[in-house]
Amino acid sequence: MRIGIVATSRSGSTFFRRYLCNEFGLQDSKSWLKHNLYKDIDTTDFAQKPHLLKILPHYVLEQSIYSDMPCIWLYRRDIVTQFLSHVTRLRTKVNHITSEEDRPSLETNSLSATYEEFERFSLKMHEFWLLYKEHGIPSEEMLIAYEDFLSNQRIVCEELDHHYKLQQSETVTTKITKSLGIDYKRVFDNYEDIELWFRNSA
Repeated sequence: MRIGIVATSRSGSTFFRRYLCNEFGLQDSKSWLKHNLYKDIDTTDFAQKPHLLKILPHYVLEQSIYSDMPCIWLYRRDIVTQFLSHVTRLRTKVNHITSEEDRPSLETNSLSATYEEFERFSLKMHEFWLLYKEHGIPSEEMLIAYEDFLSNQRIVCEELDHHYKLQQSETVTTKITKSLGIDYKRVFDNYEDIELWFRNSA
């Protein structure tokens, strides 16, 4: 069994995916597709067992992937926070943390985002929604808001299991990531400009 998790950068997909792997006994592909072609997936160890495949559209060129497996579509309602998390990762090189010791320490007004970064981010979000309309809606695949998952993991997991039959007999333990917990309004010196970019593009 292979289930795709289609998402965008900093949408909560790593926590979401690893949580589901632990909950249902599924193997984790991690970021395998970032450096490999989908056609080679059956040569991997994780693909020999039921697994979740992380799919970020901006690094997957093979359009057939979306019709080759059932997919779960994950997005984040708070798109401003998602963007600021994305820029923070670019600046600090910290992708995920699993302990408090890994948390980056950032000074007030120490970061700034550029409009060019906002435009590139917006294009990736636009691509995600186009793909969902083209593949997710016709296939009646589930669209999950990350915020809904955080607020009620049990109910969302029950709905996912009912729709995709995720539960496996094997026990899987993957390391769960933590929120960066950054006060972006304090850290970004052009926070108000960033909010304006999003309001004007809505």
